[in-house]
Amino acid sequence: MNAANFGENPLSFSALMEDLGLTPLVPSERPVLYLLPEPRPLMAQEGALLLFRPEGSLYRHRTASGFLLPEPDAELQAFAEREGMGLALYPPWLKREELERAIALRLFALGPGLALAGLLDLLLKLPERPLLEVLHQATGLSLARVAPWGEVLGFAGPVPPEHPRAPGEGRGFVALEAGEGVLVAYGEEAPLRRARGLLEVAARLLRVRALERSLERMREESLGEALLLALVLGEAEPERLFAFGFTEGVEWVLGLLEPPSVPGRHRLAEERRREATLELRRLAGAYLDRLGVPYLLGVRGNRVLAMWQVHSPKKEAESLLKALPPGSRLGYSAVHAGGEVAEAYREALIALKAARPGEALSFTGLDPVAFVLLQQSPEDLKALVERYLPLPPKLLKTLEAYLEAGSLEEAARRLHIHPNTLRYRLKRMEKVLGPLSRPETLARAHLALRARDLLVG
Repeated sequence: MNAANFGENPLSFSALMEDLGLTPLVPSERPVLYLLPEPRPLMAQEGALLLFRPEGSLYRHRTASGFLLPEPDAELQAFAEREGMGLALYPPWLKREELERAIALRLFALGPGLALAGLLDLLLKLPERPLLEVLHQATGLSLARVAPWGEVLGFAGPVPPEHPRAPGEGRGFVALEAGEGVLVAYGEEAPLRRARGLLEVAARLLRVRALERSLERMREESLGEALLLALVLGEAEPERLFAFGFTEGVEWVLGLLEPPSVPGRHRLAEERRREATLELRRLAGAYLDRLGVPYLLGVRGNRVLAMWQVHSPKKEAESLLKALPPGSRLGYSAVHAGGEVAEAYREALIALKAARPGEALSFTGLDPVAFVLLQQSPEDLKALVERYLPLPPKLLKTLEAYLEAGSLEEAARRLHIHPNTLRYRLKRMEKVLGPLSRPETLARAHLALRARDLLVG
């Protein structure tokens, strides 16, 4: 990276030292792009002003702009002279925090060395976490990169424990769409306003990176999708899973994901359902990619199939659901360690049918009543509800509360009615259903209520 990349008057090491009132021991015309106050293993060194004495080999620091230290170092001085880097000393009595603030001010408020072309070049080269560090220094704002499911992927500066997951503004923060998640900046209103342009540029770069990763992932997943669908249909050998990282004995689950329902049977509704399914697949891929485990993704109808190696099935399934649009559903199989993919698909399908919108339900967590009912057709379930629950909505709600509460007084409290009012409603129900004191009446009511829930879900 040469000075020509950064405008006609780059802020060189020597110029920065002169502006700070310091005399370089080793002058250098290398541009200073940002401050690196302490070692960062993944941080790019190109254009960095190092405020520390590197340990071990100096070679990996050869692309930095130079060193600013509190005391002389003969070895470092010889290295700087040999590599064309700068070296200067600051008074030992000067507080490190004050020095950092003074440098940041000159670099990012006054310094022409960070012209737009140079800034873009730098941001394109940096990995995400070092990029946040550079933005933090450039703006003085604390930053966090937050995934759609709430995980903090990286941060710089002091940040709060909770973060927004969607783009927007609030008191003391700005959240910008950044591909897979948001880029959140925290600070006072004036600094946030001044930094808005720079933050928008960084967010757009992150979106471009996310798109590139998504395209790469889609290319890799196309072969995996063909294998997964063939395994579900019993048309492929489970041994082929080894090519995708699923080694023998590794535990996995298969999940079925369904987007929020789109009403209507017209062509536009079908297109929207298809778009929602593809978006579901993209978000699921982003989450599983971050999870860092072997996985396969596929689409069957308006549902997404996801098979992944598990460590904590319930936690991972719930986190996956959080990464999806609100109202999505997820049903997932029992844990398997062999090639029983077709069996796992059936388990996931049963769990999905029982799951409510916004719920991740395991086949092993399915109650026996729901398991039996799901073997029936929707027409049979509807007939069951009509036969055993011929009640108006108000009485249905009352019955649910009564069965869940365990006592008449508690049910009345939940319904915000007087116990005598509840007794009156129960007598009305008993005329239709039979005495609620009889076990067979309660069993029929519970069965019919569960069937109704499955039909609604």
